[in-house]
Amino acid sequence: MTSADAPTVFVIDDDAAMRAAIQGLLKSVGLRSETFGIAHEFLHRKRPDGPSCPCSGREPSWSQRSGLSAQLADAGVQIPIISSPVMEIFR
Repeated sequence: MTSADAPTVFVIDDDAAMRAAIQGLLKSVGLRSETFGIAHEFLHRKRPDGPSCPCSGREPSWSQRSGLSAQLADAGVQIPIISSPVMEIFR
């Protein structure tokens, strides 16, 4: 498997320290990740060819609409979303 095809977790959080912590955790178990401060950045990024999913802890200031899942559906993107309230414990 090439690095372009490797599974990627997209960490979306408005807190830079939280993004760094989650990215470090994912790296420690061998997972590739990319981070975004807002969903808009993620939504405008070209999707990799390999398996991927976004991971978010909440729906902060991402949009004035119905959240990440609605925005992905509107864009025709069908990927699983990991929503982790556990990320909120560390705030």
